[in-house]
Amino acid sequence: MGNTSFLETSILGHVVHRVDELLPDSWDAELISDPRPTASDAQVVLRGPAGVGVTFGIEARRAGALPLPRLVASLREREQELGLPIVLVSDYLGPVTRRTLAEAGLSYADATGWVRLVSENPLILLTGDGAERSPRAGEPAALVRMNGVASGRVIRTLAAAEVPTGVRALATLAQASPGSVSKLLATLAVEGVIDRDAGGAVTAVRRRALVRRWAQDYRYATTNTGVGYWLAPRGLERALDRLDGQEGVTITGSAAARRMLPPDATSVVPLRLLALYAPSPRSLAQQLGLVEADPSTANVVIAAPQDPRILPGPGDPVDLAPPALVLADLLTLPGRSDAEAEQLMDDMASSDPSWKE
Repeated sequence: MGNTSFLETSILGHVVHRVDELLPDSWDAELISDPRPTASDAQVVLRGPAGVGVTFGIEARRAGALPLPRLVASLREREQELGLPIVLVSDYLGPVTRRTLAEAGLSYADATGWVRLVSENPLILLTGDGAERSPRAGEPAALVRMNGVASGRVIRTLAAAEVPTGVRALATLAQASPGSVSKLLATLAVEGVIDRDAGGAVTAVRRRALVRRWAQDYRYATTNTGVGYWLAPRGLERALDRLDGQEGVTITGSAAARRMLPPDATSVVPLRLLALYAPSPRSLAQQLGLVEADPSTANVVIAAPQDPRILPGPGDPVDLAPPALVLADLLTLPGRSDAEAEQLMDDMASSDPSWKE
């Protein structure tokens, strides 16, 4: 089982045991090893009552070992060679990889519990849920959480960079260390967010998935500091007008998304919350004439950014946050801002296919 050298027999056994747990009581699953060079890495046989059953060939791959298009093509080729439905077994399969495999009609199972087995004859659809994040946190090359300054810089850069691009080029653009870039790329590759070539260069970025993965760890209200909530007594449009002439202020969230949409596009929801970044949230609130409020009643929220690089320089006018940060903030702010994030990403995908998934 050449491809299973990274997957101990116990892991394969664990995956098959998970499949067995998901089956009805009258069914069972059995792992069969087949060392023949032309065979699959192993087989899992599902057996039901009255002799009903199906055999899946197992193809074992470490997560992120192949770019997704090559992975799908490889699995389809193996199905044709073996004349069997193939199930991809891996240590972890992220949401992008799972969705891609499902859309291709392919089966998969990973060591964290994600399962999707599909057969047309007999008709079978077996599914199970697993971990939301890669389990490789204990490995030196893994990144535990994507909520630090370096990870934010690299993600914002990846969301705009042209590919292919290498680790050192990304590190230079993001002003982050090559080590930080390498750790982040390793995690994103494992989760199917990016593809890399044999030399480690990024060859594809699934930008919508990239922002969604960031938003699992990043939160506007907790990752940034000095977050304060206020009420604009004369309305948000007046508060926006008073921003003119302010220095060191960055607009994010709904107000930024509206300015990033085409002029003829209307936001899917009304502007109910103005989200800003400033060096001193309290000082800016005083300059705008805001009244301190409870988060549940506030219509303005201001934070001191975790990364001051997103703020305009001294003397520069008010600016918009980088697109990836605007989207991450929309996904983590209250209300229906996630709908605005989807609208903005749909618009971006109309001119850049990398934002489609």
